[in-house]
Amino acid sequence: MPRLRLPADQRRTEIMAAAGDLFIRYGFEGVSSGMIAEEVGTSRPNIYSYFHNTEAILEALLDEKLAAIKPDLEALVVPGEPMDFKALFTVLGQHRDLLLLLSCGGSAELRERREAFDDAMIGGMAQALGSQRLADFPTLLPLVSGLLRGVIYETVVRERPSAPPQEIAEHLNAFIRGGVQAVTSRKDN
Repeated sequence: MPRLRLPADQRRTEIMAAAGDLFIRYGFEGVSSGMIAEEVGTSRPNIYSYFHNTEAILEALLDEKLAAIKPDLEALVVPGEPMDFKALFTVLGQHRDLLLLLSCGGSAELRERREAFDDAMIGGMAQALGSQRLADFPTLLPLVSGLLRGVIYETVVRERPSAPPQEIAEHLNAFIRGGVQAVTSRKDN
């Protein structure tokens, strides 16, 4: 049975969706244009008429998904206000595919983009948490950001989270504030 001819924007969306699923399942390096074409039910030359290579597909996916999450994250990160981790984990859960795509591999340029997003997201959260303490104790930033990265991985990115995200969120502010307070109150600082 012949395949239905789709308008260009719909075919492009179909290619991106199929590629995204494959990148998440097999990692960027494990996916070929042939695999994407087979998943979509089209030919490799047809894929190339929309994207010049698989990296261009990943770039387009990241552009789309980063644009979609940006306003949601910006609404949550308010300097000087306590972070609402329940809302954050809800937003990240809604954009879980982005987090998985951010860690699926790719070129050095793509890794730099992912690190820039990660740094901006974690840095914004750390600033919202930190008040003057992070400025006075710069060693706190990598500690807090490392903790946040680990918690996000454990509660949102993992296929089977080690604990329910909402349960972790209830305790995270107190945990971070306690750690920050412990570091800033040490006499040898």
